[in-house]
Amino acid sequence: MWQISGVLGAIMLYQLCYVSRAVTPLSYPELRALVAQARAYNAAHGITGILFYGEGNFAQVLEGEQAEVERLFDCIQHDARHYDVTVITRVTRPRRTYPQWGMAGHRLAEAQFAELVKYLPEEADAPPLEARLEAFVSKSEQL
Repeated sequence: MWQISGVLGAIMLYQLCYVSRAVTPLSYPELRALVAQARAYNAAHGITGILFYGEGNFAQVLEGEQAEVERLFDCIQHDARHYDVTVITRVTRPRRTYPQWGMAGHRLAEAQFAELVKYLPEEADAPPLEARLEAFVSKSEQL
């Protein structure tokens, strides 16, 4: 299920991060239903991650086997609930950033979401993704 790298046979996971805009704002029940649907799909396909929603905007981190993540992302790109889907990163990781979640969901205020997007890109001297997102996870409404 996981791809194997040639370096000492280490297991490497694929991680994709994207942002998009909702066609229309989603209500709390709609968001909860979306996260529940994602959790069910992800559990069946070995995918974990986190979805942030803030005032009509989505940011999502998906991680798992590359073919599975890309298959899911193809479906996400064609989902009529959003548009302007923009990939931020496609990277491999030595381990899952969010192993405990099939798909975590968090709702952010508009200003929080704008700040979150600044922390998503991979940079050479940036802390690990989990550390960069921790403040947003702890200070947001869980779905």
